Amino acid sequence: MIDFSKKRALIIDDSPAMCSSLRTTLSNFGITRCEMSNTANEAVFRIRQREFDIIVCDYCLGDGSDGQQILEQLRKSALIAPTVAFLMVTAERGYEKVVSCAELAPDDYLLKPFTAETMRIRLERVFEKKDVFAPIHALIANGKAEDAIVECDRILNLKSKFAIDLIRLKGELLITLGRHDEARALYEQVVAARAIPWARIGLAKTLSMGGHDEEAIEALELAIAETPQYLEAYDLLAQVHEHKGNADLAQSILEKAVDISPNTLSRQSKIGEMAYRNGDLEKAKKAFGIVVNKGKYSFFRSHNDFVNLSRVLLDDGKHEDALSTIADARKSFDKTPELDLASSVMESLIYQGAARQVESEKALANALEIKKEHGLHLPDAVTIDMAKSCFLNNKADEARALVKDVISNFYDDEMVQKSVRKMLENVGRADESQDLIENSVSAVIKLNNEGVLLAKKGDLAGAIELLVTASKRMPQNVQVALNAAHALIVDSDRNGWNEANMQMAKSLIDQHFAKHQNLEKFKKISTLFKDISLKFGVKIK
Repeated sequence: MIDFSKKRALIIDDSPAMCSSLRTTLSNFGITRCEMSNTANEAVFRIRQREFDIIVCDYCLGDGSDGQQILEQLRKSALIAPTVAFLMVTAERGYEKVVSCAELAPDDYLLKPFTAETMRIRLERVFEKKDVFAPIHALIANGKAEDAIVECDRILNLKSKFAIDLIRLKGELLITLGRHDEARALYEQVVAARAIPWARIGLAKTLSMGGHDEEAIEALELAIAETPQYLEAYDLLAQVHEHKGNADLAQSILEKAVDISPNTLSRQSKIGEMAYRNGDLEKAKKAFGIVVNKGKYSFFRSHNDFVNLSRVLLDDGKHEDALSTIADARKSFDKTPELDLASSVMESLIYQGAARQVESEKALANALEIKKEHGLHLPDAVTIDMAKSCFLNNKADEARALVKDVISNFYDDEMVQKSVRKMLENVGRADESQDLIENSVSAVIKLNNEGVLLAKKGDLAGAIELLVTASKRMPQNVQVALNAAHALIVDSDRNGWNEANMQMAKSLIDQHFAKHQNLEKFKKISTLFKDISLKFGVKIK
């Protein structure tokens, strides 16, 4: 029996009466430390302030969001640990369909009405499973993924009733570590025994990472045919097709996923970006409009959503609507240099499109001043917009510097280069496109190679100075960051532990983890970092 008196709970429900009722229900089996939130934003604020053991959330909330959205955002943002029990409460008999196509499902859900005993039994079942997984999650949290796989195998050998969940986690860990062949064999074994959607998707991931795109597509299409509600398959299939250059097909695949589950705003945003790149302004406007409107009450919304919508409206010739959208962004968010700069850039472009030249120049001057004052590193789309405004306002030198900046950061990203070419064509400078891009790429490669050569010659101090400086100037360039991290780590290995250098190396690795963790080079340098830390018996937090 679980001692629930030691558990802290959070109830999320837009009805104060229902919150009180749920608190009474929880108190019937010993949960007395209980907080209540009537909105999603208040709930997220509380979760940021303290840790909870149990979250009980109503599916239908009255602030424009729902419990499923809250859960997915909390998990994707890593605001709740795997040890937290998340229960969804709903009167919707159709919730089973919602949860069946959700990438991130709650630990359990309860259909109203229910008794305190029913909730207690469900929570005990949830915590029983979490106790089994606790040592694995602890190892993962400490960066010991290899040991976590060993622990998975140990528990599997005990014939755990959670075997299928253990296998799923083991497969994800194998992929994270780049052990694709082992992961593929594991998924093939599961699929052969039982065609579980997540196993088919895991198999497709390993195929795609191994360069077998056609086989991955076949596996994903089969997964969708067998389980049309499993949305992660659509995401991965779209990703593979986009990688192969089939942008229109990738967009149509994501649109099918949105038809099934329209409330996942990250997918709507992805459709907006894809549609915009494909020149489909109507669908881009629709998708970004949904993101802005449905995310209005979300704790996780971003001013970039408004900027994206404004950009589409501008290209569609709707200047007043575009300005209104930026005005809404300025009113809806706390003033920050990032918001002020992105808004000023868009205002400059909108005024330029509306033939309001003086206002366009003034807005651009404000944006350039903010960038200079705060030394901001901008998202690629904002940098390209800013370069466009500079070209249109006769600031060609500043524009070229911005183009070089964005290419330096994304020199191996074909989509960014395509966006730069399109921008240069739109401002009548297509003839500069090839030289600007090629020279920028060549400069990065030359700098990178110089740093690597210095390291090979044994001049680690020179390599570190060159590459670390470059990584600060080009914070989104993963190759420069990894080479800088490598030089910093090797210096500690050869010359003795250097705390500052190793902290910097960890920072460089961490900032590229989310996007590039599956790169072979990333994995090798991450492993080297762990090995050298272990060699000196130091654990860096």
